[in-house]
Amino acid sequence: MNLSRRQILLAGLTFGVAATGTRNYHQQQTKSKLEALAREKSQKNLHNVLKETFEADAKKINQTLKIQASLKLMPPKIPYNRAISKRLIQCSKLGTQQYLSGKVDPSFDGSIKSLPAYTSALEGYTQIASLRALEDARISEPVEVDVPQTTTRQTATQDPVEQDLDTASKAIGNTVQQVVKVKKLIPVYFGFVLTSKTSNIIVFRGTQRTTEWIADVLLFQKHYEGFGNSKIHSGFADIYKGLAQQTREIASQLNPSLPCYIAGHSLGSALATLAAVDIALKVPKLKDQIRLYTYAGPRVGNPDFAQMHSHIVPNSYRIFNLADSIPLSPPTMFRNDVYVHLGQDWSFLTHYGDVLPNHAVDTYSAAVNREVETNQARS
Repeated sequence: MNLSRRQILLAGLTFGVAATGTRNYHQQQTKSKLEALAREKSQKNLHNVLKETFEADAKKINQTLKIQASLKLMPPKIPYNRAISKRLIQCSKLGTQQYLSGKVDPSFDGSIKSLPAYTSALEGYTQIASLRALEDARISEPVEVDVPQTTTRQTATQDPVEQDLDTASKAIGNTVQQVVKVKKLIPVYFGFVLTSKTSNIIVFRGTQRTTEWIADVLLFQKHYEGFGNSKIHSGFADIYKGLAQQTREIASQLNPSLPCYIAGHSLGSALATLAAVDIALKVPKLKDQIRLYTYAGPRVGNPDFAQMHSHIVPNSYRIFNLADSIPLSPPTMFRNDVYVHLGQDWSFLTHYGDVLPNHAVDTYSAAVNREVETNQARS
């Protein structure tokens, strides 16, 4: 067959186009397959990541529930007393008012009778002491600071106003008074002690500064000395350390034949928890008389501490609002530490839609006075 040059060129072009098209097709097919494999792998990886994430969450939840379920706390030997609880939550409010009054009025002597929350319900009690300790505070006050002096020689053409300023600067010397924020330790009220013919009361004041104890949540646990693996929140431990000696001394003066109620709201709850076991150990004549009532309290220590505490202070009651987020702190599992609650649970539900009103001492006072707290299991 004779082919013209034109036919040969057209045939070559056609073959080239076909070859190119085939190559492109295979390349596209290969690319599509690779993309499909990549998507499949990506989806598998995503599925694996999601699966692992949810499995890790489920594992942590199960660990938390297992820790809580494993607690074998000694139940109270004496029933929860609603009448006493009403009195103690009133005292908790007085503790906060005592603290604020002392910060506002330096001449305030700590007497709770002058406070707004005081009522005739406490007329049978005598205040025998106030608890005081040092608190970190940032205070505005004048402090002498150096004034840098210029070493540049002034020229004859200097502005007359600048010359006057330079003369004034030299006249006041090398220092001036400047208002700055300085951190100081100042004495403040942390609670009070009452006694009557029927009972003794030791109360620790609650948190007034919004995040007073929450800031300490970043601290680690420390060993509770003398009790093996028992550990407690180091922030609470440090605060109570400043109160321990005076609390023991006052407690040793109380009538050991009368019930000794120890209570607190919020931060005061944590301090009351530490005080109860400390007094039981250091003032043994009061051990069997101690009754611990805590309101809106955070977790204080690990399972070993909780179990040890419940055996030494079995008559312990924890009153909390289900809508209050503060009793959920610190988390059960925090870093390498473990926290659990102690005491018999008595809960209620009052929800105002925000952290502070759900946590306020007035919210707890209203619930306790209405007697809506219950120790029935919640689902």
